[in-house]
Amino acid sequence: MTQKPNNDPKKEQDTQQEKTELAQFIADKSQKISKQTESLTNGAQRIIRWLSNGFDRVLFNPRHGKLVAFVVAFIVYIAFNSNSVTTPLLTSLPFDAPVNVTYNSEMYEITEIPKTVSVLASGSQSDISMINTDSSNIKATLDLTGYTEGTHQVKYAIEGVSTRVRTNVTPESVTVTIKIKNAKKVELGYDFINRDKLDPRNNIGDVELELHEVSIKASQDTLDKVAFVKALIDVGGRTASFEDDAKIVAYDQTGAKLDQVDIIPKTVKAKVSLDQNGKSVKIIPVFEGNFPEGKHISDYKLDNDTITIYGPQETLENITSVRVPIQAAQLDKDTVTLQQTVSLPANVRYGSVSKVNIEIKMGEAVTKDFEDMVISYRSKPNNLDISPKSADETKITITVTGAAESFDTKGFDINNVDLYIDLRDAKAGNDQEFEVFAMYNDDTNAPYFKIKVAKEHIVMDVIER
Repeated sequence: MTQKPNNDPKKEQDTQQEKTELAQFIADKSQKISKQTESLTNGAQRIIRWLSNGFDRVLFNPRHGKLVAFVVAFIVYIAFNSNSVTTPLLTSLPFDAPVNVTYNSEMYEITEIPKTVSVLASGSQSDISMINTDSSNIKATLDLTGYTEGTHQVKYAIEGVSTRVRTNVTPESVTVTIKIKNAKKVELGYDFINRDKLDPRNNIGDVELELHEVSIKASQDTLDKVAFVKALIDVGGRTASFEDDAKIVAYDQTGAKLDQVDIIPKTVKAKVSLDQNGKSVKIIPVFEGNFPEGKHISDYKLDNDTITIYGPQETLENITSVRVPIQAAQLDKDTVTLQQTVSLPANVRYGSVSKVNIEIKMGEAVTKDFEDMVISYRSKPNNLDISPKSADETKITITVTGAAESFDTKGFDINNVDLYIDLRDAKAGNDQEFEVFAMYNDDTNAPYFKIKVAKEHIVMDVIER
């Protein structure tokens, strides 16, 4: 059975009326909201126009220009500093600053100024951290421009540090004495520097300076202190004759350098000749002290029996041998081998041999006496005469010790024995004692024999003419 649709006309009419009323209600509400929005918008626009007109009347009124500028500046300051209103951290830095003096050095001499002064820099940590104490720009200056002769108290000024940093100098000032310079001419000498770096085989010969006198300029007090002026010739590393510009320096009587002296010219050309004065001589062992009981040297052998020595010619002329001292007491075996250092004579700068090996053979010792040996005098001053206290004082007995075979094979010659007293330091007076020296004038055979005098001293009168 099929059901029929419900088509009630009255019910449909009620539904249609409800829809119409709802639509009318919505339309009324929308119109009301629109009018309120329009009213609020118009009110806001009126307020904005009022404020804008008021702002324009204030901002563009000439009478309010300063006030407006202040307000704007204050707003900008607050904007930029709102995040950094904390107080900066303060700190300090102590350091030494070099002193730089400005003055007329051509006309004046000043007292010695300290090389450095103590400085305390204070300021913000960022400014202090920017200070480089090793920088050459930071210095304590003394400006003496305009100062004349006399004594002045001058304050230091620090340069090379930011103006935001405060600096305190200790001491704050220095006493400066300014003196007028005078000039005079002096004789020029010379000296050598770095001689220890010169090849020891080289000998300095003739020296020629382009000038023999120079002008020096300083205060009169300083000029009075000048004892000598020298050209300093550098010979370090030189291998041959050379020419060079030598610096000229002034010294006082103690040898101290006088930096306050101006020297004209400051350098001089020096011509120096170098040569090598060499001489070959024998190496001779000299036995010092006493040999072991009943023993004496019978023979010796050197691995180098000659040496070439270098030095001034006048020194080499008086050298016939280089002697190597050996302590005799250590020769307690029939054969002894030693290594000895070769000591160079005075003023000899170089030797071709520095060490020597020596083999020594020992033998039985014998002695021989020689009587009535005549004593001679050396280095007697011309204004003095010598008068022996007795005839016995002019002759002496000597005892010669050597190995038995040495007297036969080496041939001891009594005529080579020289007995003497040295009168170099003698002075007039009676009963004076003088030491007797004995020398065997045969370098080759001298090591084989030892000479002993019966009397080590003799008594004599020294008479002044």
